[in-house]
Amino acid sequence: MAAPLAHWALRVDVVAVLAVLWMAVLFVSLGAGPSYAREFPISSTGDIWFQADHAGFQDANGKVIEEYYFRIVNNQISFEPDDDDSTYRGRVFVTLEFKDKDGHGVAKAGHDFSFAVVGQTLAESPDDAQVLVIREPLHPRAASVDIKLEDMKARKRGLLYLVTGKRKNGRAEASLPPPPFLGKQFGLSDLQFAWEVVQNVTKGSFLKNGLEVIPNPQRSYGLLQPRLTAYYEIYDHRQNVSDSTTYIVTHEIVDSGGNVLHTRPDTVAATGPEWVKVVRFDLAKLPTGQFRMRAVVGHPATGDSAVAERTFSLLWKTDLWERTEQDILDEARVLFREEEFDRFKAMSPGDRATYIDDFWQQEDPTPGAARNELREEFLRRVGYANREFQEQGRRGMLTDRGRIYIRFGEPDEIERQVMPIEGDDLQQYVPGLTRQDPSGKLLVDEHRPFEIWDYTQQGQPLFPEREKSTTVTGLQFVFVDETGVGHYMLHYSSDFIGY
Repeated sequence: MAAPLAHWALRVDVVAVLAVLWMAVLFVSLGAGPSYAREFPISSTGDIWFQADHAGFQDANGKVIEEYYFRIVNNQISFEPDDDDSTYRGRVFVTLEFKDKDGHGVAKAGHDFSFAVVGQTLAESPDDAQVLVIREPLHPRAASVDIKLEDMKARKRGLLYLVTGKRKNGRAEASLPPPPFLGKQFGLSDLQFAWEVVQNVTKGSFLKNGLEVIPNPQRSYGLLQPRLTAYYEIYDHRQNVSDSTTYIVTHEIVDSGGNVLHTRPDTVAATGPEWVKVVRFDLAKLPTGQFRMRAVVGHPATGDSAVAERTFSLLWKTDLWERTEQDILDEARVLFREEEFDRFKAMSPGDRATYIDDFWQQEDPTPGAARNELREEFLRRVGYANREFQEQGRRGMLTDRGRIYIRFGEPDEIERQVMPIEGDDLQQYVPGLTRQDPSGKLLVDEHRPFEIWDYTQQGQPLFPEREKSTTVTGLQFVFVDETGVGHYMLHYSSDFIGY
């Protein structure tokens, strides 16, 4: 039922708008407080998606140097053409804020990077990326690092960001465990997972000990790189140990259950107290999932040994390489309840891939068939929600209307009131509606735009066993545009289940 225009009045409370804007500016400037720090490797959230890893080494003076590796897909950042339109240039600024165990900042470092690509196609490519490395000394109190990567050629949109001057950025935080050699006379550096190691290189940002060690910041192998390559360093500064000695080296690939899948023994005749080792494994016969590589270096003459180990992921499906961290987390947020989502978020890429595969196999209505119709319907609903319910740059699948649509499908009837007038309120459309819902938001006298979704039965739930409704038949959801600019929030449902 359309509302006549004559009775519609637009009120703008300038004071309230300015107050909201000021609080938003204050929130942005102060930050949201320390967040949970995952272990490396990590992926960012925010405007820019990047992947990051790190490894600790010892320099010539015996000090700990932490290396940080970043992979940024070209289409995540802005490139500007030169005058000849053939060369496109990008620029990012990376800030590392080191925090102690209580989340207090103890040190900060900033690095500016500029790079160039040839042609607009490469500048906008989702398949090509910039790989960066930063080297910083280990702060003795640092327990975690907060990483912020800003695009220096792109500002965020909106009134708030016009006031604050904020640039597009991505953020991530990770814990910083001490490297395995710290405090030891005989020890190994962290294992650095590499995309490739090239010999006889004399210059370049990835150069170490005469080798070009090209980082693999996501620590992922499989479809695009079925061979694992790892680089590490050995430090043996014990007294009364010959400079020329033979070491027994063992490399293992271990699955998440602790089973050793590959073992590669080796003997190394080393000269001097420090040397490097590069190891490669063919992973073509292993499944998708998370694994661990372990390096054990033993000294037969003394019986001493040193160990380093780290996890990596094996991914064989195309979409696992193409999707961003935000894509994966957004889908999981819609699929899983809060506790399950929190567990999923803390998983490695390999474990996430296995978890999602197992989930859809368990929910497959036709096991063994080539297609999973339920997953296809889920993806169809996600696509529709993202197209139809996007709000102020937020993906439709994460809005209240989008979530209800994905869970229950298309409503049987939708009542829309864009400009409600006096006497034409929610009471008229929702019989028996009380003056307030449990959260205390006014409903009966509601004069903001609203939508009412009615399902004559229980809709078409993707997972019926989850939707244990307290009503025999029929569902009703009321969404109210709280800001007047299309930001519809769920204010009421006919059921007692939380939505």
